[in-house]
Amino acid sequence: MIITDEKLKGSIEDKMAIADSFNLMDDDFFAVVMRDKAACSYTLSRLLDKKLNVIKVDTQYAIRNYNGHSVVLDALAEDEEHKLYNIEVQVKNKDYHPKRVRYYQASLDTLFLEKNQNYKELPELYLIFISATDWLKGGKCKYTVRRMVDETQQEIDNGVHEYYFNAAVDDGSSLAKLLQYLKNSSADNSSFGELSKAVYNHKRTAKGADSMCEAVENYGYRKEAEGRAYEIIALMLETGADDEAIIARLMSRLEVSKERAIEYYNAYKKQEGKAEK
Repeated sequence: MIITDEKLKGSIEDKMAIADSFNLMDDDFFAVVMRDKAACSYTLSRLLDKKLNVIKVDTQYAIRNYNGHSVVLDALAEDEEHKLYNIEVQVKNKDYHPKRVRYYQASLDTLFLEKNQNYKELPELYLIFISATDWLKGGKCKYTVRRMVDETQQEIDNGVHEYYFNAAVDDGSSLAKLLQYLKNSSADNSSFGELSKAVYNHKRTAKGADSMCEAVENYGYRKEAEGRAYEIIALMLETGADDEAIIARLMSRLEVSKERAIEYYNAYKKQEGKAEK
């Protein structure tokens, strides 16, 4: 959903109207709602059919890779047993989801295993991908992926649990009803406990709607800065400037750290490389 800055600067009634137009399949709204640990705990407990308590949650969690592809996770939660949960929502089928999930797992493993740690110290990880469409075309609202040995049908547990959910299949189950709610997310629907309370807060209260619009506005500023960075890089490359000069100019013009300037530069080169292909 694209929202202009002018709309974000309107009255609180305008902001509440904007917030009301979102649903939980919009990653911006999903990220804001999932900051509520009670709402996140409720959602994960219903999706995984087990009681769990989230003690920490980060949304729009960035994992920077200055030599490759960085990722931004919609929500990364940790429960009281220190298990990790990465929850992603996706409306469009623009990527091949299993390989995207594979890359997210690799990024998280690299982040959470420090030098000289034993591999067994990797935290248990749940990868949860929620899409608007049934891209697996199996007629199910939930798909569980397991690692099996072909010859013996023995399951190999490496601590990674991979799930794909979709809001397209409504089989009448309680899980399907929850997934339908993610797609509709009416503030008047109080059937989903703490999740419904958090949605109501961000759609029907002035404070909640204001924080929602502020989050979207900040995202807009980040995208604007990225666009300006790409313009600077393109112009400097035309003049034959080297990498060091380009990074220095980005730091100066955008008032960003060297690390952020390098991130912009790598992202630009990756984008241009795809365009050439």
